[in-house]
Amino acid sequence: MKYEFKRKEKICVLGALNAEYFIYAFTDWLNGDVFKVFLQRLVYRFGKLVAVMDQGPYHTSGDMQKFYQENKEHLHIVYFPSYSPELDPIEQSWRAAKKWLAIRYWENKSGLKKQLITAFEEGITMVPIYEYLRT
Repeated sequence: MKYEFKRKEKICVLGALNAEYFIYAFTDWLNGDVFKVFLQRLVYRFGKLVAVMDQGPYHTSGDMQKFYQENKEHLHIVYFPSYSPELDPIEQSWRAAKKWLAIRYWENKSGLKKQLITAFEEGITMVPIYEYLRT
């Protein structure tokens, strides 16, 4: 999820979802290196990890494929089909956050970040993930 304010001012959020948690990290930009660190933190927290994700460029680059191969004993990657955000529960989480933010007020980047943290901590972004797994 990305929101832009003044020229070149933005908030980027990485997110991961399981049945119990919405895990998030704020960053100034999104790329493969940032995503690697996020995945490493998830593996550290949960041990073995199956990550199901879209086929975005920083998920599928050659560098990321090498990273996945080097970490295959702890990390298994599955991709959603191309152009199918309706299958991806994290997309529903982003939609819920954007809808929630639409009726909130913030004056600056810091205020938006506080609103996002509130949304994440109050469970606004949680979706029934097992509904996705059954289909």
